Amino acid sequence: MNPHRAALAHNERFHLRLGQRRTTVTLDTMIASYLAVHLGCTPETPLAHQTVRCWLQQRLDEHNDPGRSAVSQWLKREALEVIVDTHVSTAYTHWLLNGPPPTSPGLDPS
Repeated sequence: MNPHRAALAHNERFHLRLGQRRTTVTLDTMIASYLAVHLGCTPETPLAHQTVRCWLQQRLDEHNDPGRSAVSQWLKREALEVIVDTHVSTAYTHWLLNGPPPTSPGLDPS
């Protein structure tokens, strides 16, 4: 099996604290791997898991919303916002506000 397909076949679980309660967050392995690389770690290693877990916990702590629901979905969005490059995020924001972005060589749909 292609190692990239194996990575796409499962999620990683992270045990976090949300206020006084414990919660489990899942991230697609590819998102967790990209986030690990962004944070300076080799993906799919114990150190990467610990580093990503600490980053996720910090995001929860910074926003300090113990009543938050859909924690995994919110943290996935937070992770994507830090790993997606500026060109893609700018085009997405343009699309949200104004409709389809102008075609550029980097976003050629063909």
